[in-house]
Amino acid sequence: MTTRVGKNDDSDDSAEGFAPPANCDMRSDVQILHDKPTGKTREVATLKVDGAPAQYEDILALLRRKACEAGANAVLIKSMAKTRVEGVKVDHVEAVALIVGTPKPLVDPSPVPKSITVTPEGPAVPKTITVDPGASP
Repeated sequence: MTTRVGKNDDSDDSAEGFAPPANCDMRSDVQILHDKPTGKTREVATLKVDGAPAQYEDILALLRRKACEAGANAVLIKSMAKTRVEGVKVDHVEAVALIVGTPKPLVDPSPVPKSITVTPEGPAVPKTITVDPGASP
């Protein structure tokens, strides 16, 4: 994926005015890394971003956003270089979105009531009990 960050960029990939996924806090959930972390990692996306040299923070915000959208919790910067795109000097960043460690399990926002059937010994009739995990005691 290649994305360009620019002050006059009207695309929906610009770093300003976007809404990140509801389950992702980009500032605390997505780390920017310059060295490969130790331990278990899984690559979930390749990211390529071009931006004006003065827009370093916008480039990082866009990398976090794209990683968050891919379900990652880290961005590993592979390379940063100055280049020309359509005659304009830009910072070109290549990175990968990673899941580092074991991801947090998704929380079901609306748990389904569970039914349990109890079958007593003897002539008693089986009884079904419904437990609603969302109900207060």
